[in-house]
Amino acid sequence: MKLPRGAEWMAHCLVALAVCDDVGPVPRRALSEMFDISEEYLTKQLQLLVKQGVVASAAGQRGGYRLSKPAIDITLLDVLNAIQGDAPLFNCENVRCRGIFEPEAEKIKARGKCGIHKAMLNAEKEWRESLGHVTIDSLTESVGDDGAKTMRDFVASVRQ
Repeated sequence: MKLPRGAEWMAHCLVALAVCDDVGPVPRRALSEMFDISEEYLTKQLQLLVKQGVVASAAGQRGGYRLSKPAIDITLLDVLNAIQGDAPLFNCENVRCRGIFEPEAEKIKARGKCGIHKAMLNAEKEWRESLGHVTIDSLTESVGDDGAKTMRDFVASVRQ
């Protein structure tokens, strides 16, 4: 399973928005420079988060991005779904019905999903449930006081 890198990058951006919440909207340029993400790519990813109601944008000289709801109400699953959608990560190719098994394909399919398909669906379900319990608020703790100060100071310097 491979996640789009935008999911990781946007999770970091949301943590930064949560940490800098008391500073006001965070300029796109600040997020771009903070994490060395191109502004063009960042804009596209942030638009997905805005569309899903995770992030709000404010125009103008003092504008930027902020969380649209409390960080405790935003999960990593919200980030993943905004970036990638909620389409299943596993796509069954019905390999068990190919090759020498092709003549019996209908009979095999009638037995239902194979063990591999069931296992993959179950693993994905548990993984998504796990991501649904990890909030952006809980992730801000990993930044630490020094990291939070660095983020706030950097955002303030970009605004000047």
